[in-house]
Amino acid sequence: MFKLDAARGAYVRSPAIVRRALAPLLRLLPTSFIYGRTYRNWRATIARGASDNCFAAAFQLSSLRQLMAKAQAGSPFYADLFARTFGPEFEAATMTLADFRKLPIIDKRTLAAAGDAMLAVPKSSMDVAHTSGSNGEPPFSFYLDRDRSVREIAFVHQVWSRTGYEPDHAKVVMRGFATQVPSGRSHEWSPALRELRLAVFPMTRVDAAVYLDLIDQRRIRYLYGYPSAIETFARHLNRLGRRPKLPLLGIMPISEPLYGHQRRLFDKIFGDTPIAPFYGLSEKTLFAAELTGQPDIYEFDPLYGVAELIGDDGAPLTRIGQEGRLVGTGFVSTGMPFIRYDSQDRAKLVQLPSAENGQRLRVSGIMPRRKPDFLISHDGDRIVAIDLTPEDPAFFEDIEGYQFFQSVPGLCVIKYVAMPGGCDEKVERIRSELARKAKGKLDFVVQRVEGLENPGSGKRAYIDQQLDLADY
Repeated sequence: MFKLDAARGAYVRSPAIVRRALAPLLRLLPTSFIYGRTYRNWRATIARGASDNCFAAAFQLSSLRQLMAKAQAGSPFYADLFARTFGPEFEAATMTLADFRKLPIIDKRTLAAAGDAMLAVPKSSMDVAHTSGSNGEPPFSFYLDRDRSVREIAFVHQVWSRTGYEPDHAKVVMRGFATQVPSGRSHEWSPALRELRLAVFPMTRVDAAVYLDLIDQRRIRYLYGYPSAIETFARHLNRLGRRPKLPLLGIMPISEPLYGHQRRLFDKIFGDTPIAPFYGLSEKTLFAAELTGQPDIYEFDPLYGVAELIGDDGAPLTRIGQEGRLVGTGFVSTGMPFIRYDSQDRAKLVQLPSAENGQRLRVSGIMPRRKPDFLISHDGDRIVAIDLTPEDPAFFEDIEGYQFFQSVPGLCVIKYVAMPGGCDEKVERIRSELARKAKGKLDFVVQRVEGLENPGSGKRAYIDQQLDLADY
C-alpha cells in the first residue's frame, strides 16, 4: 500500500470539519501532487488499454492471476474454494479464463456468512464500507483497500475526459451531501478537490436559485451527481426561468440509470452539453462507460476487472439480446477479494468479450438493484430519494426488509418486516432520522407488515409510488 495514496483517500472520506481544517494548506498544492504518481500511471495505462486490445487482454489475465494468488495465500475461504474447485495442486500463475469460469458465483449472503475468512489481508489495514440498503434491504458491510481511491478515480476521470474535464477543473457535486443541521448549511466548497458540494435532500426551488448563483459566481462548467438530483435541479430552473450564465461543458451522472426524459430535460435546460455516464459498484468489481454517441450501450473496462453476463441458471449468456445478471471480479481493491460476485444488476448482451476485442463485454439496458425514484413533498416538489436512508447497519438491526409507500403528497409510509424477536420501537429511530432529514417537506409514518410483495423480476421497488410523477 502506498501511504500517500491512502492519505489521499482518507481525506476524501474524512468528515467535513476535517476537510475544512486542511483546506488552507491543500489549496496551495498543485493538482499533480493531490492525485500523485499512481494516478498518473493508471491514467496512462487505461489510455493504452483503450487503444491496444492485445495489451488489455494480457493485462486483465495477469491481474486476475495476481488476484487469485493473493486470495489463495491470504483468504481461508478462497483457499478452500479453490482446492474444492481445482484440486490441491492449483496454480494461479497458469490459470486460464476457462479455468476461472469453473468457480461458483458468490453473493452477499455467502460473503456475510464467511465473515473475516474472506479477507486476504488483516482487517485492521482496510476500510469498512456499506452498501446503502436502498433496495429495501439492510445494508451489506464489506472491506476495501485504503489506497484504492486513487486507482478508482483514474478510471472515472478517463471517462469524464471525453467532455474535456480534467482534475484541475471545478465541478458541482450533487450527491452524498446532506444539509448540515443545526446550521442549515446546504453547500460546501472543497478547495483541494475544487468541488462545490450541494445538498440534494431536500432541494427546494429556493435552494436551486441559491445553487445557480453559486455556480455562476465560481464560473463552474461541469456538473456531477445523481441523475435524479440533476433532474430536480433542472426542473426548478425551468420553473424559475433561469439558466447558467456560462454554458455547461459536461454532465457526469453517477449511481443511477440515465433515462431518455432526463437527457431531453438536460438538453432543454443546459443546451447541447456532452454527457459522460459510467456504471460502477460500491464493491469495486465492475466499471463500464457509455459508448460515445450510443446512448445506453455500456462497455466494461477489462483493466478494472472481469465482467460476465450470466443467465438465471448460472451459465454464461451467448446470444445477443439475451438478458441476464452482471457478475464481476475486481482488481481495484483486493484485500477482500470479490471473485465472480453477483451484482444483482441485470443487463442485455450486446457484445461478448474476446481476445480480439480486448475482453470487453458490452451490454445495454442496465437495470440496477438500486432503482432511482422520487417522493413528492407537501408543496408538490420532487424529493431525491437515493440519499434518503442511512447507511449505518445499526439502523436496520431489527428489520428484515422495508419499502417506502406514497399515495398522498407530503406523506410517506415506511412498510417494514420485523426480524424474529425484533423490537418494533427501534423503527422509530429510522422514522425520526428521516423526518429530521426532510426538514418538514415530508411526514413519515411506520407500518409493520408480514411481507413485502416482489414483482415477477424478483426485485422489489425501493419506493411503491402511487402518485403520477408526470403531475409534479
